[in-house]
Amino acid sequence: MRLRWPVATTVLALLLTACAPRSSGMMGPDMNMDAGMMQRHMATIPAGYAELTNPIPADAESLARGKALYETNCAACHGDSGWGDGPAAANLDPPPASLTHTAPMLSEAYLFYRISEGGNFAPFNSAMPAWKDKLNETERWEVINYIRSLGGNDMMGDGMMGMMGWMMAPWWFLGWALVIGVVVAVVLAITWTVRRSRGSAQPLETPLEILKRRYVQGELSSEQFEMRKRQLSGE
Repeated sequence: MRLRWPVATTVLALLLTACAPRSSGMMGPDMNMDAGMMQRHMATIPAGYAELTNPIPADAESLARGKALYETNCAACHGDSGWGDGPAAANLDPPPASLTHTAPMLSEAYLFYRISEGGNFAPFNSAMPAWKDKLNETERWEVINYIRSLGGNDMMGDGMMGMMGWMMAPWWFLGWALVIGVVVAVVLAITWTVRRSRGSAQPLETPLEILKRRYVQGELSSEQFEMRKRQLSGE
């Protein structure tokens, strides 16, 4: 049985439906930022901070010092890996930001402002203390170097990466299935078009040719063939 073009289009439609992206809540800590956190991250940076840039190169020595400062002063709330899941985070509202996710996207000036002034004022209204009296400017910049590096490191660990790999595997499979489905649909369409064009190009048999074919195939005896041949010729 030959597959027709409508069958191919149906298969393609089913593949497209199966491969349509679906939302998932399993995106990791703080990957689904609420509107409040987005608003806080878009807060205006006051004069005196807005024009600042980090004077400390993010070299290995600075990152090591920044890591030590982070582990001592920040990890209790923001977590060892910066996902906002430290032991003190459970009872905080709003929760600590996931620095691994947000710090690489935020400006150095904003991060220096937030670390320096804390969050005990609008629009932040958080439990984050002001660090300008506890860490000098160099130390604050080195903490920034470290937290901005978290997003570029494998801070999720092998377990989280393995889980994400298993989560993505079905979509990779469906993606390949979609590609194969498109190729099959195109091949079927070309085959169907070629066969149809060949069929339409073939001339129709004349009544005499049909009669001869039936005689050759043994459907008619010689007497029947001669009689019908005379009938066709009008004798």
